[in-house]
Amino acid sequence: MGRIHKSITAGLVAAACLFTFGATNAVADNHTKGKKIAYLTATTSNPFIAKLASTIEEEAKAKGMEVTVLTSPFDPALQSQQINDVIAQNYDALVITPISERAAVPPLTAAKNAGLPIFIVNSPLAEGTEDLYVSFVGENHAELGKVTGEALAEALKDRKEAKVALVTGSLAEGVAPRRLAGFKEVVEKHPNISIVATEDVKWDTATAERVAGQLFARYAAQGGLDAVYGMADNVAHGVILAAKSAGVPLGTNEDELVVVSSNCMKFGIDHIRAGEQYSTATQMPTRTGKATVAAVVDFFEDKPVEKHQFLEAVAITKDNLDTYAEPCTF
Repeated sequence: MGRIHKSITAGLVAAACLFTFGATNAVADNHTKGKKIAYLTATTSNPFIAKLASTIEEEAKAKGMEVTVLTSPFDPALQSQQINDVIAQNYDALVITPISERAAVPPLTAAKNAGLPIFIVNSPLAEGTEDLYVSFVGENHAELGKVTGEALAEALKDRKEAKVALVTGSLAEGVAPRRLAGFKEVVEKHPNISIVATEDVKWDTATAERVAGQLFARYAAQGGLDAVYGMADNVAHGVILAAKSAGVPLGTNEDELVVVSSNCMKFGIDHIRAGEQYSTATQMPTRTGKATVAAVVDFFEDKPVEKHQFLEAVAITKDNLDTYAEPCTF
């Protein structure tokens, strides 16, 4: 009888625990179920943006929320109008990757005044606007620039004089200027490295390929470039395609072009494996998307939400490629 009594008691306790767990989950779902989220971002023709948007949609759907994705081809005026439309359409939260760190401020101020909770993803707003949003989720882009600068310095450490060109993302918004500043801060400590050109290709692969081809032609008479910083792996991919077309050898030997990046994608993983790219870095859209939705859920559940959720910035080279290959392949 003692053993039977203990078994019944254990069963009742387990049932009670399951009931409590289920009730807790139900309460959590009640906070998010049916919530309408607007996600405003750049063009999803960019692979990073496309994966980030789809991750936010999938993660939100799993929590019973509905996400509407509105895109803009790096047009701040269009995104400002989209923010105004979101205000008028009674969404429960606004998640945004700003096209411009300054142009987005006036409409986001109107959104906040309308009582709309705002979450900034990946691309920060201008300094002094922290009161506009609940949370920023993404990498510290100055840190991404620094780890890329350190990787480049390591690759060029044996060259007496190294000419470097920068092929960047959009310098009108918050990511590229911060990444550039971090990169320059490190490179300036290495007198053998000189930045000879900076070209804004707005994260576009085809434009990067065209601009890189022009750079190779421009500097051919001066012995060529030693390295190119393609700010994202799709940009670096365009640089590598141009190098191959121009007959510029790729690698880390004295007469080879070193290519570094700071926004990992399948392009970069493949190029690093092939020895055509020296490094990339840990900006991973699935990680960012999951952290974003988690922050929105915490907000709806009245849990504390960190103001700045900075994700880890690490340089990726052949030495640690296997650790990051899967989350960087999309």
